[in-house]
Amino acid sequence: MKRPFAIPETQLRPWKLGPPERRGHFRVFSVFAMDVQTPDGETRPEIYTIDVADSCSVVAVTEDEQLVLVRQLRFGTRELSLELPGGMLQPGEDPARGVLRELREETGYEALAAEPLLALHTNPSLQRNRHFAFVASGARLVGAPIFDEHEDCEVVLVPVEHAERLLEEGHMTHALCHAALSAFLRRRAAGDTSAR
Repeated sequence: MKRPFAIPETQLRPWKLGPPERRGHFRVFSVFAMDVQTPDGETRPEIYTIDVADSCSVVAVTEDEQLVLVRQLRFGTRELSLELPGGMLQPGEDPARGVLRELREETGYEALAAEPLLALHTNPSLQRNRHFAFVASGARLVGAPIFDEHEDCEVVLVPVEHAERLLEEGHMTHALCHAALSAFLRRRAAGDTSAR
């Protein structure tokens, strides 16, 4: 049984943030600048933030205990990346529906439902968007993938029993996918039936 604990209340005083001013929009993100003032009233040079849509990923497991993964080129690293299926949510889209849409589009697999696994801020120093990770059991192939204009994914099936090795041996280096698969494995080890 876990012992209860409390995180101490903050002693930090709030900074004053000016209204964000858009400095540029680049298809999938916008850059904003804000004036900031310390709690003591000292004005600091403007800071920059990036607005990006919320995103999602899914630990999709087939009836025969295979993880449904995708391999795709990532333009940031300029390398192929082995990841969980997922992507950006549409404005106002429910994350559980969005992740099932992404699973179908990227892999051709469908699942009846997606159970919440975790929600994270992707990079709070620069961004305020969130990433929602889910588990979807009983995933099954129903058709061909439907890629968007900047996607070309390869479906990779890996037995769930080897999931830990994907992380330990550096096969999956995308931080959000790593966090989601780690949470899935912790839940599974603790006997959580939603991670089955």
